[in-house]
Amino acid sequence: MAFYPSMKTQNSRPLRHLCVRLTVLAAIAWSFQALAQDTSAPADLPLPAPTVSAPQPTVWEGAIGANLSYRPEYQGSDKRIAKISPALFLRYGRFTITNASGFVTRRADDVVRGLGVDMLRGDRVRVNLALRFDAGRSEGTSEALKGLGDIKPTVRARMTANWRGDGGLRAGAAWSVDAFGRGGGNFGDVSIGWEQRLSASTTVSVGTALSAAGDRYMQTYYGVNEAQAARSAYALYEPGSGLRDVSLSANSRTEIGADWVLLTGAGITRLLGPAADSPLTRQRSGWGINLGLARRF
Repeated sequence: MAFYPSMKTQNSRPLRHLCVRLTVLAAIAWSFQALAQDTSAPADLPLPAPTVSAPQPTVWEGAIGANLSYRPEYQGSDKRIAKISPALFLRYGRFTITNASGFVTRRADDVVRGLGVDMLRGDRVRVNLALRFDAGRSEGTSEALKGLGDIKPTVRARMTANWRGDGGLRAGAAWSVDAFGRGGGNFGDVSIGWEQRLSASTTVSVGTALSAAGDRYMQTYYGVNEAQAARSAYALYEPGSGLRDVSLSANSRTEIGADWVLLTGAGITRLLGPAADSPLTRQRSGWGINLGLARRF
């Protein structure tokens, strides 16, 4: 008698994976929050009475606009494409949703793309947990990807921690996982940068970042399995985990009156490790520019 696994068991696996990964990320965020609190008071001294402040009303805020970019067809491509896409940002209290992190309505905010929640929001340390839609990759994106098949869209659970120092110094770290287990694996990065206000309306920033990924991510985006090798001109390639790239970026933000904001940016990326050695990598160094305009509401 043939045995077929139940549909209920198969469909519940992605949900269980998502719940487990979100629980781990939430526990890490709770640890950051616990470390940020002062618990060093001696046990034999009474704790000071808590200061109660008047609750602040929670209001909606947001921005809507468009972003124009000119960048490689995919990381490692030697060809570039121009693309214009809509951009939206919404905030309600600790919760945000956006597809373009630069369109934040408060200048000092650190907001990541996706549906996010502020787990810890201090003057210097901020921790955010977000669910971000990952569109995957279509082999129709580039002639160089023909025969490799499409990478399925998924949702990534991402935790980001940012630190703000004196004089505009900033540092951050992020870690994300493929919440539905569709081949995205693990991916993380660390960054350091500097931000300076040039005038009452214009702020500029420069920064550098180093990223790394697990073997599953590397295989999905830079590897060539046996089936793909048979359908394409590429040889079999099975990369392991390691560094993915190092990048350098410069951005500016200009407030145009009370309602509009103009964003410009440029960056260069150098692929490293298994990603640089991939047969899909036609050019290890790539650059891109972007221009965005949004109206607040």
